[in-house]
Amino acid sequence: MRIFVGIDIPEDIKKAIDIESDKFLKYCESYKKVELDNYHVTLKFMGELSVSDLEDLEDILRENIKGFKAFDVHLKDLGFFEKKDGNILWMGMGLGVGRLKEIHKAIDDKINERFKLDKGLFSPHVTLARKVIVEDMNTFKKNKTKELIFTAKEVIIFYSHRVDDVLTYTPMTKIKLIEG
Repeated sequence: MRIFVGIDIPEDIKKAIDIESDKFLKYCESYKKVELDNYHVTLKFMGELSVSDLEDLEDILRENIKGFKAFDVHLKDLGFFEKKDGNILWMGMGLGVGRLKEIHKAIDDKINERFKLDKGLFSPHVTLARKVIVEDMNTFKKNKTKELIFTAKEVIIFYSHRVDDVLTYTPMTKIKLIEG
């Protein structure tokens, strides 16, 4: 099973992200937009895991995030990662990014050790579109958005799979952060 650990985003914020994304994408020649339901913040991409591995992952998460409180995440402005087959468009973060990095740090080494994964650069964002092609790279300067705020209340183990040929992220396990 293809698995990642992340933070889900409330539906009303997903809709607002979609509106902000569309304001930019109308200037692009082509792109593959991420399904609205798939907007999330990835904390750790795992790749292929077995069912028994899922239990170990859940144990690691429960043990290492048990002291973390729910927190606000401020989403704002667009950026991109350059790729050969087209850029990846993303929405960045302001307040809350420090807490995301703290959670990532708390789980990353333990997960890497248990599952023999490489330590990668962690840059919290919400992916909006892939294979984004623009004629004029200055288009990426049109990147200002409204600030969107939501409260991260849980860390989720997601199963990434296809349903009727549509990429779908199904929550497998939800681990609540401390309220308040």
